[in-house]
Amino acid sequence: RRFRALPVYAVLLAYGQDGFAEMFARQVRLARGVSRFLSESEDFELLATQPNQSGEFDNVHIIVIFRAKNESVNAELVKKINDTRKMYVSGTKWEGKPACRIAVSTWRVDVGRDVRLVEEVLGEILN
Repeated sequence: RRFRALPVYAVLLAYGQDGFAEMFARQVRLARGVSRFLSESEDFELLATQPNQSGEFDNVHIIVIFRAKNESVNAELVKKINDTRKMYVSGTKWEGKPACRIAVSTWRVDVGRDVRLVEEVLGEILN
């Protein structure tokens, strides 16, 4: 059996507990930034979560589920996003309809840059 904890162990050795915590915090901020963009979008629908009373997405960690409001776009949404080769989403179902799932899991997160990238890709596939 392979040593499944090896990647986490290696990150802890390389960056330490504080570095690991900061890396995870950036991943969470990215997921929340994408959630904010999707919740304000006229073209996309954020699924599985809503902002709290103060408008924050404190219940979002690293997974964001969404779909296009236009069903014809939604049917090919995962393929169109992945075909850009700028980001990757996996397909899922929400209430029996196709949806997209973003799982933020890279140590290279730059929140501002990456939120802009998601906005750019999603705008690009609508045209």
